[in-house]
Amino acid sequence: MSTSNRLIARLLLSTVLAGAAAGFPAPAVLAQDAPASNGRSAESGDDQVLFEADIVQREYDDGPIIAEGDVRAYFGERYLRADKLIYDPATDIVIAEGNVSITDTNMETAFAGRVELSGDLRDGIAENFSALLEQNARLAADSAVREQGARTRLNRALYTSCNVCNSKGEAKTPTWRIKALRVTRDEERKVLRFHHAFLEIAGVPIIYAPYLQTPDPSVERMSGFLPPDIGASSRLGFNIEMPYYLAISNSQDATFFPKYTAEDGVLWQAEWRRRGENGYNVLSGGVIDAPNDTSIPAPNTKSTPGVRWHLFGRGHRDFGEHWRASYDFERVSDKEYLRQYDVERRGDLRQELDRSSTNQLRSNARLAWNQGSSHLTIDTYLFQGLRTQQSVQERVVQGAGRIDDARTTPYVLPLIDFQHDFASKVAGGSVTARANIASLYRVQGIDSQRFTTSVEWDRNIITPGGHRFDFFAQARADLFSYQDLDQGTEFCFDGDALCAEDFPGFSTEKTTDIAARFAPTVGVEWSFPVARYFNDTRLVIEPRVQLVASSSGLNSDKILNEDSQSIEFDYAGLFEFNKSTGYDAFEDGQRMNVGVTAKADLANGMNIKGSIGQQIRLQETEAFRDSSGLGEKNSDIVGSLDFNYKRIGLENRFRIDNNSGDFQRAEARGYYRGDRLRLGASYVRLNEENIANNLIPREELTVGAGLKLTRNWSVGSGWRRNLETNQTIQQTFALTYQDECFVLGLTYRRDRTRTANLEPDKAFLLTFSLKSLVD
Repeated sequence: MSTSNRLIARLLLSTVLAGAAAGFPAPAVLAQDAPASNGRSAESGDDQVLFEADIVQREYDDGPIIAEGDVRAYFGERYLRADKLIYDPATDIVIAEGNVSITDTNMETAFAGRVELSGDLRDGIAENFSALLEQNARLAADSAVREQGARTRLNRALYTSCNVCNSKGEAKTPTWRIKALRVTRDEERKVLRFHHAFLEIAGVPIIYAPYLQTPDPSVERMSGFLPPDIGASSRLGFNIEMPYYLAISNSQDATFFPKYTAEDGVLWQAEWRRRGENGYNVLSGGVIDAPNDTSIPAPNTKSTPGVRWHLFGRGHRDFGEHWRASYDFERVSDKEYLRQYDVERRGDLRQELDRSSTNQLRSNARLAWNQGSSHLTIDTYLFQGLRTQQSVQERVVQGAGRIDDARTTPYVLPLIDFQHDFASKVAGGSVTARANIASLYRVQGIDSQRFTTSVEWDRNIITPGGHRFDFFAQARADLFSYQDLDQGTEFCFDGDALCAEDFPGFSTEKTTDIAARFAPTVGVEWSFPVARYFNDTRLVIEPRVQLVASSSGLNSDKILNEDSQSIEFDYAGLFEFNKSTGYDAFEDGQRMNVGVTAKADLANGMNIKGSIGQQIRLQETEAFRDSSGLGEKNSDIVGSLDFNYKRIGLENRFRIDNNSGDFQRAEARGYYRGDRLRLGASYVRLNEENIANNLIPREELTVGAGLKLTRNWSVGSGWRRNLETNQTIQQTFALTYQDECFVLGLTYRRDRTRTANLEPDKAFLLTFSLKSLVD
């Protein structure tokens, strides 16, 4: 290849160096000449150039250089193709014609019928222009003009992120597209500007805008409006939430999402996020000055102030390699605010368990230290109840649970936990030392402090025959101190008849007391998993026995049980040697936990797994409530039974009363997961009554279904019913359209829950998202 031919290659190289998605290049330094052979030019390192054409010719020395026939130019990961390329030294113009395509390193590809570039390679014109950008976005125009190597102006242009061809390669109308008289792609500011634009849905013009600006598809984040949520409900009337995203810097951003409601005005909401090398912070809040509902009697309106608000936050910061400070808080102005305005923690603030559904919010601040096998945490907790306050008589009759009064709700200041795992073995087993300190304070109620320390030893042995033995021992000491015993707690207060059951140590005769406890425990656990094959079926059976010995009578009436009120006794927790959920109660006495699990794997893909077990005691214990299924010499029987076959599954958890044989707790979940149809159902039956922890007898059935009508359309529904009262709690129905570039959802929800200040609600919600435009 001659020097002139290599010049053509380098001109092509410069063309590809520019913003390929716009189709025109910026200036580039020409590479040095290099030896060439076999019709190709090549250079070392990152400047390697490959140039191919069927024919390269020049009629006279000063005439244009013409390359024809599948012209290709490569530079690293950049690539250009054309049917014909002409370079005229006299006019210093480069022209590429016929099926021109340029692919850049970011995999954006520009297409044109003809491209003409100026001598300085900064300006140019393309005819019949189109480009495939990031996120499947597409630009097309009758003509395009490249200016100053940074902006591309397109005339009579189209923009979409939808597919423009079907699966057979035939042209189709995109779900949405923007038609504009002029479009400017500014690569420096990373935006697309549309002038005199129409937004079309399925080819039908919907909205006209004289000017519209959107982020370039190559941008991950940029300030701008997000898709709105539009709805209507019987509580709020017509409502719309219009989010605006603000990209403050590379490490922080904010989102403003005011929510207009026809009934109560505007709920002003915002969220701020910041992430750095040493931690992150997320703060979210909202406030509304809502009018009082004059239709509600005056005593009830006291809990719904005019100015209502919420604050959520989460974050942490690392100090060196071993220390971390973190926080997670949630506070609201009143008990029904969250349900009234459908406020929830979203995004980075989302929780695995929505605590607002448990009728209690929890705020926490923590300082943690970890180094090697030592761990220290210092926590503080602040609680806010969301249940409306009721009288003692109402609680007894209705089983409504605790009263939520800020005066009697405790502050945990602080809760300190320390653990150290010793590296050296003792008698072949591992040793762990623990210490725990808790201080509870109330504005009006009992204050308490507790100190707990323990040393644990554990050794696991597996015999050559496959028997597993786990030997363990624990020496634990507790010290309790109480003040203001005559003022009660959130569970009971002066004159409450429930205190005798919930808090045997409750007293109106003295105000302070101190109690101590030493609780040693030793035990051994044996298990023996056995696997056998019967034809093509694999069967695994594992019997398991645990013997535990502790001193009896360790739950004195002087010790108030505040952190161990609730226990969910099932097979998963059967072999915990101390089943108490906190430190105030301690599982004492001598007992045996026995159970067996079995699993069968059939050749046809069916799997069946079950377990059953029980606790047997030499003496009863006061560590648990009678309704928990524990404490008597023979506990309730607990177990599980699971089944799944291909797309069908069934899971069951149960607790059966040892005396009557009745189900005290039953939880079942079944599902079918087909290609087009999905079904799910769950059943809960709970006979346990624990007023202190909002546990009342209940029986509920929840059913959900989803059906894919077509490739893009689907419907779903949900239904939740209280079988105890034979009333429907909630119903939902959803209709969704989704394709590669557009999501549209319409949801109907009927909430039949009624409180003192909230009536049942019917609500519609419309959501949508246009990929790369509004998402």
